[in-house]
Amino acid sequence: MCGNPNTRLLARLLIDFLLLLGLYCVALVVLPQQLATVQRGFHCSDATLRYPYVPPRLGKLQLTVVVVALPAAFMLVVEMLRAACVPAAAELRQRFVFVGVRIASFVSECYKIVGVYLFGLGLALLATRATKCLTGRLRPHFFDVCQPSWLDGGAEELSCALLTPGNDTGYVTHFSCDEFAAAPELLALVRHSFPSGFAAASSYAMCFLVFYAQARLFAPWLRLLRATLQLGCGAVALLVSYERLASHQNHVTDVVAGVGLGGGLAAFVCVCVAQLFRQVRVKRRQWPRNEQIYGYAGYFNRATYSY
Repeated sequence: MCGNPNTRLLARLLIDFLLLLGLYCVALVVLPQQLATVQRGFHCSDATLRYPYVPPRLGKLQLTVVVVALPAAFMLVVEMLRAACVPAAAELRQRFVFVGVRIASFVSECYKIVGVYLFGLGLALLATRATKCLTGRLRPHFFDVCQPSWLDGGAEELSCALLTPGNDTGYVTHFSCDEFAAAPELLALVRHSFPSGFAAASSYAMCFLVFYAQARLFAPWLRLLRATLQLGCGAVALLVSYERLASHQNHVTDVVAGVGLGGGLAAFVCVCVAQLFRQVRVKRRQWPRNEQIYGYAGYFNRATYSY
C-alpha cells in the first residue's frame, strides 16, 4: 500500500494536517486552560506600572490579517508569477499527477511554503503563550486596570492610594483586583506582558516574507521590487511594535523580546526547515544539432525546497 504514490501523498497530507492541528490546539486551547500563570507581585512606587489604559488600535482581527492573510496572498502571487514567467522547457513547469488529475507545480510549491510558514507561526504562538504564563509580568497599565487591594497583618484592607509616600516601597505579593475596575478580559490579560505576542507574531510573519522574497525573487530585474517589498515588511513589523508601546500594552523589553523571538523563529524555519537557500545540482539536457537523443551538457545549481 505504501508503494502507491497516491497513498503516500494522502498520508503526507494527513500527517501535515494533524501536526498543524495539534500544534495550534496546544498553543491556543490547552496551554491557556492548563498552564497557570505565575503570580508576581509589585511595588506601589513602581512608575512603570502606572500608565493609563489605552484601547489598542490593532486587535486580533487585524493581527490575523497581517500574519495569515497577507503572507499567504504574498506567497501565492509570487509562486503564480514564477510559474507564468518560467519558460516552458524549464524544470519548474513540470506537472504532478494525483488520482489522474494533473496538478501544476506551483500548487505544490504553495502548499509546501504555506505549510512550513504555518508550522513556524504555531511554534511562535506556543513559545509566546508558554513564556507569558511562566513569567507573569504585569502590564504597564496594571494599576489603572487592576486597582489592587490587599489585607495587612491586622486584617485591614489596604491599597496603594492609602499608603503614604514613605510606606509604598514594600513588595506586595498577595492581592486581589477590583472586579468592577475593568472587564474580566482585561483582568485576565494584565499578567501577560512578556513577551509581546503581537510583536512576536508580526515579526515572525514579516521576517519570513523577507527571507522568502530574498530566496524566490532572485532575478536581477526584480532587485528593486524585492528591496521595496522587504522594506515594506520591516515597516509593518515596526508599526505593530510601536503600536504596542503607544497603547501601553507592553514594556519596551517585552516588545524587544517579541521581535527577537519572532525573527529568530523565522530564520530557523527558513534556513533549517524550509531550506530556502539550499542549492541542488540539476542535470541539464541539451539536444545536439544532429538530433541524437542522448547527451548532457553538465550541471547547474538552483535554489529549491527540500521539504
